[in-house]
Amino acid sequence: MRTAYLKLALALAVGAPAAVLAQTTTPAPAAAVQLPTPAPEITQKTLFKAGTGITRGFELGGYSGLSVPLVLGVERHLTPAVSVYSNAFGGLNIGRRSDFDRSFLRSFGADAGVRYYYNQQKRKEKGRATGPFVGNYFALQTTSSFYSNHPQNSYNEAYRYQYDNSSLSLLWGAQRRIGKHGLLDAYVGAGIENPMMSSYRNGYPEYKRQLGINAEIGIKISLIP
Repeated sequence: MRTAYLKLALALAVGAPAAVLAQTTTPAPAAAVQLPTPAPEITQKTLFKAGTGITRGFELGGYSGLSVPLVLGVERHLTPAVSVYSNAFGGLNIGRRSDFDRSFLRSFGADAGVRYYYNQQKRKEKGRATGPFVGNYFALQTTSSFYSNHPQNSYNEAYRYQYDNSSLSLLWGAQRRIGKHGLLDAYVGAGIENPMMSSYRNGYPEYKRQLGINAEIGIKISLIP
């Protein structure tokens, strides 16, 4: 009988620490999984603009006097960093140095392109302006323009609009909001164009188009909704 009691006591003594250990041992927490930061959502995808500035359509001097551009445009974001845009522009004659009649619409045309707004996250971390339609960008843009022309020695004929040239340019620019309904867009760049060139041969002028290098520079101030 004593032997049975000793065996039971020994079994309880050996099993008790294991049971206590099993009850007090806490499983190690699972390693935290870091999810990638989601791309910022675009709160406004499309922006309409109406503005002016020193851009295509601006002209000062010559027979036409002062020509002020009017630019109507639209820009749409495809992703937070990439947008496409298009502008229609016209140069309005509001002054002249000549007594001859001239067309009120000196020139007109359109451009279209794609923009890449770069370093948006870094600008945000530094507290600089970011968001839809705001930031520094690179752009690839194509432009075509027309101009008004009065036939020589034909004072009774109306002005005619003729094709001027087309260009393909790589631009660097910066676009910023001004208050609630203002937008400033400044850019510089270069590319190729096909202007009409004139030369004389045997005393007679010859006209033909040639590829050349063009420079682009502009500052536009626009009203936005």
